[in-house]
Amino acid sequence: MSIKARLFGKPWQQKDPSIRRQAVAESDDPELQAELGHIAEHDESAEVRLTALRRINTEPFWLDARLRETDPAIVQAADTFLIKAVLQRPDEKLIKERLEWFRRIDDADFIRKAAGRAPDRALRAEALSRIDSPGFLGDRVIEETDDELALSLIERIDQPSTLERINSALRRKSKRRARAVEERLHRLQAQSGDYDEASASASRLVERAERLARGDFEGDRRTEHDELESLWQAADSPPAHLARRFQGAMEIVRRALETAGRSAANRKKADSEPATRAADASLASTVERLEAIENIDALGIDRAAELLGEFDRVWQAIDQPGPADQELRERALPILQALQKRRQASNKQASNKKEAPRPAEQSEQDSTDWQAELDAATRLIEAGDIAKAQAALRDLRSRLDRLKPKQRPREAAGRLGRLEGRLREMRNWEHWSNNKHRDELIERIEQLADSGQHPDAISAALKEARKEWQHLEDLEVLPGDKRRHAAPAGQWRRFQAACKNAFEQAQPFFEKRHEVQAENLEQLEAFLERARTLADDDETGIDTLKQFLKSARLAIRRLDDLPPKARGKSAAQLREVMDALSGRLDAAFETIENEKRRLVREAQALEHEADLKTAIEQAKALQARWQKTGTGRRRVEQKLWKEFRAPIDPLFEKLQGEQNNKREAQEAELAVLRELVEQAEELAKVDEAELDQAEGKMKALRSQWETAGRRPGHLAERFEKAGHALDRRLEDRRLAARRRALEQLEQFAGRVQSAWQSRQSGQAPDIEMPQTDADDELARSLQAAARRLADESVDTETIAEQVAENGEQARKVVIEMEFLAGLDSPPEDREARMNFQVERLAKRMSERAETPGLAEELAELRRRWYASFPQPAETHDDMAKRFRKCQNVLESMSGTD
Repeated sequence: MSIKARLFGKPWQQKDPSIRRQAVAESDDPELQAELGHIAEHDESAEVRLTALRRINTEPFWLDARLRETDPAIVQAADTFLIKAVLQRPDEKLIKERLEWFRRIDDADFIRKAAGRAPDRALRAEALSRIDSPGFLGDRVIEETDDELALSLIERIDQPSTLERINSALRRKSKRRARAVEERLHRLQAQSGDYDEASASASRLVERAERLARGDFEGDRRTEHDELESLWQAADSPPAHLARRFQGAMEIVRRALETAGRSAANRKKADSEPATRAADASLASTVERLEAIENIDALGIDRAAELLGEFDRVWQAIDQPGPADQELRERALPILQALQKRRQASNKQASNKKEAPRPAEQSEQDSTDWQAELDAATRLIEAGDIAKAQAALRDLRSRLDRLKPKQRPREAAGRLGRLEGRLREMRNWEHWSNNKHRDELIERIEQLADSGQHPDAISAALKEARKEWQHLEDLEVLPGDKRRHAAPAGQWRRFQAACKNAFEQAQPFFEKRHEVQAENLEQLEAFLERARTLADDDETGIDTLKQFLKSARLAIRRLDDLPPKARGKSAAQLREVMDALSGRLDAAFETIENEKRRLVREAQALEHEADLKTAIEQAKALQARWQKTGTGRRRVEQKLWKEFRAPIDPLFEKLQGEQNNKREAQEAELAVLRELVEQAEELAKVDEAELDQAEGKMKALRSQWETAGRRPGHLAERFEKAGHALDRRLEDRRLAARRRALEQLEQFAGRVQSAWQSRQSGQAPDIEMPQTDADDELARSLQAAARRLADESVDTETIAEQVAENGEQARKVVIEMEFLAGLDSPPEDREARMNFQVERLAKRMSERAETPGLAEELAELRRRWYASFPQPAETHDDMAKRFRKCQNVLESMSGTD
């Protein structure tokens, strides 16, 4: 290590971030290589950490950085690397970190790419869980490589049109997925009333029964027959037309099974009988009739065919011919050959020998195992498979006819003829049974004309009847038949006439409906044009897109309101418009949902906010932003709302708890305040004897009331009202006491004045006075004045001098009171009043002391007035009158009255 490195450290250890970044980017020092991981995680500079990550450039480090870092540049670089990595290769070891990173990604395009291309199944599943577009989910059901994941998506698709498209694409690709899609579609249709599960199940049973009747079945026919009967009995009220089809098919199967059963029983019986069994009576009778023919050449063609068919039927009825039967057959064989030649000769004459035998056929060698193939044909007939049996017999007949007459095996030819007769009998029976069914159809159609049913019901009944009629034709007219129709011509004409009559009853309705359907088509075309315009307009709002998509879905369910020829094209146009509207809505919903996912992450970050008040304010702001963001898809919206509320609800619950505690504390305080108010109201109502104590208690209550923190207005009003009521009572009592004291003073003063006047007149003064409080100084002063008047030792002249002084003092008091009361003084006292005013003003200006209140001055003047007794008798009455007048005015002015 160089001295510089020892002194200053390695370049990637320098304080300057730019030096560290350059060293991390360019240096090849092995020590740096070992430290890159630590630098990528712990360096103070985000640029240095990013450079180290780019130098390492491995997925584990990028994942760790993405999940840990908040620097935008590092986050963006990590996302760029990881987006490529997760789409290129799977990694089971890092799947947990990959999923945690993927949940933080909001790029809708990448989420869709991951849903389709991510090698990790778990990552595809996570991506698909964040996508709600029915069209995209439908594509993934078709293309997804994992069956279970694809099947899980089907339940999330609720658009019937999408499910129909998926079902059509999966029919040849995956029967399991196709069945699941079909079941989901049927459930949705059943919920909307568009699918009848019972009718569909019954239709499937009818199709199985008809395949069994045609012989298109591999397996045990008896078991299939019994299973179909059991399932049909369990069916829930199948439609009548399906019931008729089912019963007709099952009747054919039962007859075939009965025939096969009889043949097996006869064979078993023949095996158990002795070999010397007598010849069959019917066969013997038939042979006798054949031997009774004198001239075979004279027989007609039809009679010859009838005899051949009769012998074949009788012979085929014998399951196990015995020796006696074989002997009778040998006896009849020459006659049968002659009848066959007669029939063949007649056929040749009818064809006028237009076809000459081909050389190849003349020389054709017979290599057919006739008995084996006839046995196979016999089994087909016994199984009731008429179509296959006829094809087999036609083939055998063709090959037999191509042989030269001498090369034709007689036994095989005879057995073939008998099998053909037996097949004709089965077909004749089927024809007879089907004709009965056709008569029922004709009768049912004839009843439609006057049934009063809805025209659509009549039309549906006609279609169903024609379908059944054609079905009967298909059962009877087999490949290779020359006839084109199985029904008799008269029966067919009756059927056509009945259908025409029924349709004419409904035709006016159909014509009117055609006009209405044409109008509906015009309205639909206008709607489609408007919808395409809105779908292409980027300014179209989500609500408008929703409204038009809803209308399009309603329209595609009502395609029956359009002309039949326009329904296919209109359905395709509606699906195209719906796909466009859904694409716009999906994009808008993705934007809204991604924004709400960001709000969810911001809400989750509030869990780390220490200040509850700040957290609540931020939560309210997030809620306001949530409302402004808009509404996404319901299922995703509900999921995101739960995730959004999860971190926020505890905050409001905590706030609610604090508010409840605060409310409880406030309630406790209010209870204390109510108690104080009630005590104050009780004090305001106490008896007069307890008023003194009530005043002290009220002071204590007021002290407690003032120390209380929050005082509700209604309680404060009650408390103040109670306090004022008590104060008024106390004040009234004090006023009453003062009035009584004044009345007593007035009484004392009158007694003193009377005593003076009595002494002046030479009479003994009456100085007896009522008791008074010891603390009443004026009363004591008046009592002292009365005693002095009664004291004979005091000279009258001395008292007269004092009375004269008292008179002057009383005059001054009255003048001062008249000044304060604003009353005029008599002319003789005006000069004295002026002097008083000047003195009063000079005193106030010189002393600048605090001016006493009016009540205090009145109290002082009242004291001086009563201290002036006794007064001169000649002026007392006038002075007393002036005093009382001024006293009343001053009491009113001072509020002490």
